[in-house]
Amino acid sequence: MNEAEKAIKRIQAQKGVEGVIVVNAEGIPIESNLDHQRTLHYTYNFQQLLTRTQRVMKDLDPQNEATLLDVQTEKTNILISTGKEKHSYVMLIFIRLGCPADLFECQV
Repeated sequence: MNEAEKAIKRIQAQKGVEGVIVVNAEGIPIESNLDHQRTLHYTYNFQQLLTRTQRVMKDLDPQNEATLLDVQTEKTNILISTGKEKHSYVMLIFIRLGCPADLFECQV
């Protein structure tokens, strides 16, 4: 198991984490603990949201780039994180609200 797989397992084991999806640079999900249909649905929609957010950031400040997007719904907190290397991967983390989200200790 490589370091990325270990980090994903640590994130999945955190209290309240309901789902983790890792998407490669081409937009293809390469790791997920959700069913196939939900994985594809979330991947497609959140990739669009992230792309739009990054465009807005570039318009506001060309020297800045969005690396973490935090979307909170009534039931779930959704973290959308890009890889350290530009456009290497995207990770979606779904956290049930009411649970501590100390996930930032887990580095991928």
